Amino acid sequence: MRSVFLVFLICLSGAHAVFAGTKAAFPPRDNLAFLSDEIVLISLGDSMTQGTMNATNNATNTLHAYMQKVYESLQEVSPVSFSQPLLNNQENRLMPFTLPTNLGVDGSDIYSFEGKKYYKRYGTGTSFVSRDFLCDKLFPSGPADLYDTVLYPINLLAWKPVSQLDASLWLLNTLARTAHPPTAVVILWIGNNDSSKSSLGLGASNPSFIPLPLDLIEHKINPNLSALLRSREDRGLLSFEPYLLSSITRNLTEADDFTDQYNHILTRLETELTESAHHAVFFLCTLPYYTSVGYLVDSEDIEYYLQKANTSYTVPFSFKRVAETGNPATDSLRGDRISLFTLLSMYILLAEGQSVNFVNQALELNGEQRDGLVLSEDEQYYIMARIDSFNAAIKESVSSSDLSVHLIDTGHFLNEVLNGKTVLTINNRVFNRKWGRGNSFSSDGVHPGYTAHALIANFIVEHLNEQLDLKAPLHDLSPIAEKDPYVDKDEDGWVEGPPDEAPGFAKLLRLFKDPDDSDTTVAPTVPPDIWHRVTTIFFEEFIR
Repeated sequence: MRSVFLVFLICLSGAHAVFAGTKAAFPPRDNLAFLSDEIVLISLGDSMTQGTMNATNNATNTLHAYMQKVYESLQEVSPVSFSQPLLNNQENRLMPFTLPTNLGVDGSDIYSFEGKKYYKRYGTGTSFVSRDFLCDKLFPSGPADLYDTVLYPINLLAWKPVSQLDASLWLLNTLARTAHPPTAVVILWIGNNDSSKSSLGLGASNPSFIPLPLDLIEHKINPNLSALLRSREDRGLLSFEPYLLSSITRNLTEADDFTDQYNHILTRLETELTESAHHAVFFLCTLPYYTSVGYLVDSEDIEYYLQKANTSYTVPFSFKRVAETGNPATDSLRGDRISLFTLLSMYILLAEGQSVNFVNQALELNGEQRDGLVLSEDEQYYIMARIDSFNAAIKESVSSSDLSVHLIDTGHFLNEVLNGKTVLTINNRVFNRKWGRGNSFSSDGVHPGYTAHALIANFIVEHLNEQLDLKAPLHDLSPIAEKDPYVDKDEDGWVEGPPDEAPGFAKLLRLFKDPDDSDTTVAPTVPPDIWHRVTTIFFEEFIR
């Protein structure tokens, strides 16, 4: 306790924070008078809210993400306080004593939002609180998980470890104790990761799932890594069949569990907020279909990219194609899918001279679809139906909550745009779900790029304007798209991507950046040490 008190004194005496670009002394826990603006903007959620792009968290990404854009619009018409916990390129906090109001943490689901591990994904009988999902570190330096990195130093000021939900309660109650409490505008967008892992083929434990054709590449990677992966597979710790129905079900949150936990979160907000904190206005966002992310590539995507490595490439007969009629971008709920991991593995093998028949073993074995690496059309509909049930729970909570709650149907809006039902054209380029050439996603195929984040911000600002009687301006998407490194300027399927280096999986994505996005004849080249690099990334990301 003495050490906690010492750190607290250091915070009060020496640290500085940045709110809306203005430096201010770090606040005592009972005096946030400097937060006297008319509006304090608070955001809760997952990687979308934190601002992940290109599989990386850093200040550049965060400052181009939708919450920053919402803040920029609101400050045009009202004094607004909003604080981002910005990270450097190694994902360490730049100003750790800054009190954050963007509390979104990459990877959060409806349970980890409250500091819990969901029983199904961890193979336990009940969900349980885990330090992995709590901010509990005493000092800003040293080992930290992402919850420590984002939520610090709220745990010091609250005098206890805090989950994302705990941090929001502390912040709202503390704001209510100021002399002139501002209006707290709270945007809650949580639940995407309750379906994401089933769609991405990643996550869970015992086994953990990896959507990779290990049998096709294990003779290429380091033998020690291959032996280690096979050993873990034999012991049931790893699985390279993420798209079996049993695997998908394992990673999906049950509909009743989601409903109960979402309502539990709102109940905690209702009961644990002080009476004066009920000035807060909550906006609850619905969830898009995770099966529509660019990371999941269909038959048309596969042939488009793999024919760049081998002009004779075609997908095997057993692989269900996108519907034959119409533009595949406008019928993207049809057809089988594979992960970006699998696509890039096939691309590298073809570029090195492996035959079409060999690489197609990732999709088909003995004339039958390889179910474990292929997310079938029926499996996609199964996941989509579960997301529909999540959204039904969110919509019901809006009508039943005693809080001041409003619905923002982001899920429906994004589904319409990404699946092509609402055609979005900016600077004569169509924006849809396609990886790279669809212009909407960052290089990881999961998180939106700059333009798509601004589009989401505009949609949210329209709802804030309506409910709060504001006239905040919307962002002009044209100049944003012109400078967006995730827009395919020369329309060759590859994007320039960000200039900065990044850790982990993003290193692999950087190998497929467009060297010259103004020239269609210039394309990425597979480096001669590609498998050494892949081995290094695997050791860094999956063997920790």
